[in-house]
Amino acid sequence: MARRMGLLAALSAALVLATGAALAAGEVVKHARRVVSLAAGATRTVTVPYPDALEYGNARYSGHVGVRAPAGTSAGRAPTTAKVAILAAGSVLGGSEYRARVHNGNAGGTAPVRVTVTATTVEPLPHR
Repeated sequence: MARRMGLLAALSAALVLATGAALAAGEVVKHARRVVSLAAGATRTVTVPYPDALEYGNARYSGHVGVRAPAGTSAGRAPTTAKVAILAAGSVLGGSEYRARVHNGNAGGTAPVRVTVTATTVEPLPHR
């Protein structure tokens, strides 16, 4: 019986150590997001700061721009997302923010499109 208890204790300790090692080798992913409405014919610059920007030397930063058109609304005809152009997108201010410049090329009288700009920080653990 004592031998079984010793084996069980050893297995439990190994499991705790393996779990701790897996957490230490993992990553923390953080997102910051901003959603704006962009009227037909308009151009807009959207800036989103990276979460924990430049706080850790081993972090990786990326961004994404998404465009969605609403189904028909009372604001006008449904816009075409193919007419929305991302003029520029990338990191700015020394890598602390993600900025996108977007132009809605739809004709007047169409509903505005929704633009989502997401800044992502991936922090490998342990932090350095």
